[in-house]
Amino acid sequence: MDPYTLGGMIFSLIMVLIVGGFIVSFPIMRRLGALMEESIRERRAGRLEHTQLAQLQGQIDALTRTLESTERQLELLGERQDFTESLVDSVSRRALPRKDGEEPGAG
Repeated sequence: MDPYTLGGMIFSLIMVLIVGGFIVSFPIMRRLGALMEESIRERRAGRLEHTQLAQLQGQIDALTRTLESTERQLELLGERQDFTESLVDSVSRRALPRKDGEEPGAG
């Protein structure tokens, strides 16, 4: 066989294989790329959901601390109010005149 003829046949065969391989593999690669992109989106969405959950948990923790602090302050305020009321009651009892005619505060 003539080497130029053999070279031309090999070149033609290689070109047919390259073009045919591209025609066959392009839709497969395109679909594979779409699947990979979808997988990446799902991972990012999962990370975002995890991040959002972490942020919400942080906000819930902050609200819980705020409520506990407010509860402590209300308890202290209630104790102070009770003390003030008892003090006012005791002072007002001393200021009232007694039935036996004694001066207020002489007891």
